[in-house]
Amino acid sequence: MTALALKPDEQMDRFKTYVRSLNEQFARWVVQQWETKSDKFWSHGMVDYLRHAVIIKRDHPDAAALLDQNGKSEMPERKHEAQLTILPLQHSKTVHFVRHGEGFHNIGIVNLDAHLTEAGWRQAEALNRHVSQLKPSLDIQVVIVSPLMRALETAAGAFGGGPFKGSGRPLMLAQSGEPDERAAHCAVACPEGIPFIAFEGCRERLGAAMCDKRREISFAEERFPGIDFSHIERGPDVVYDQHKVESEHAVMERGARFLQWLMARPESRIAVVSHCGFIFLTLSAFGHECAHSVQEEMHRGFDNCEMRSMIITDAAGGGRFNSSWFPGGRECLRK
Repeated sequence: MTALALKPDEQMDRFKTYVRSLNEQFARWVVQQWETKSDKFWSHGMVDYLRHAVIIKRDHPDAAALLDQNGKSEMPERKHEAQLTILPLQHSKTVHFVRHGEGFHNIGIVNLDAHLTEAGWRQAEALNRHVSQLKPSLDIQVVIVSPLMRALETAAGAFGGGPFKGSGRPLMLAQSGEPDERAAHCAVACPEGIPFIAFEGCRERLGAAMCDKRREISFAEERFPGIDFSHIERGPDVVYDQHKVESEHAVMERGARFLQWLMARPESRIAVVSHCGFIFLTLSAFGHECAHSVQEEMHRGFDNCEMRSMIITDAAGGGRFNSSWFPGGRECLRK
């Protein structure tokens, strides 16, 4: 029985049981850390605690909301105070995170490296219309995409240049339909000036599901001639192991490395087409110091083809040169 199917009192009891269990484990861990690592930072454990707290709240939304309301009603009202952060422009990037559209695995049909359903293609094309109508334009400079089929197809549908008219190189070739495995779709054109890059680091959390095992890259290269696969090793999927589930902590670390890779790139406006588990665990490591409403935007799961835009900053100074910078002073008068 799910938490939402329980009566309100039962939901609250179960919610408090989970919270109490989490706090008991955390308290024991703190004592152990103090006894063995009193001269070390405990950052990983704190992040792990906050991540599990997010998951408990996500799985028991009614109880969590009621507890928040009760807690707020007992506290004196405080005026909202802005929590501002200012960094030079070159140390920040705008990243538009997109979960793939509906795949056959989402409707209970589990195939190797699942494709989009017809509904999934319609979702991707609906996102394309949404993005094209935005004012001001997102002005995306690069699309980074997981090498799994459903993500590649979503990237083509959401950020491609529409039906291919026969001039130039297509982003994706036309594909025929196959019942319960692949939806038919026309060839998709490359949008002008926007590179598409497949990257292994943003694929779904690894586990036993066959839908998360990718095909050989040659298969994808043949069908997506407009996507750059040079960042992915040739040959079969060597990281997939049906007997091993990638831990949440490992996904979070992979997500952090992925964000560092994005920060090192020259583009500042990036679209990332990935998967719910990967995006959720990556973002759940951040924002715990923010207001509840901000955390809710960052830490809730993504629906199929949902797009949420985030600002990523690097206060350590790992950004690129800012072309809008003007030096001023007397030197500028001599130019």
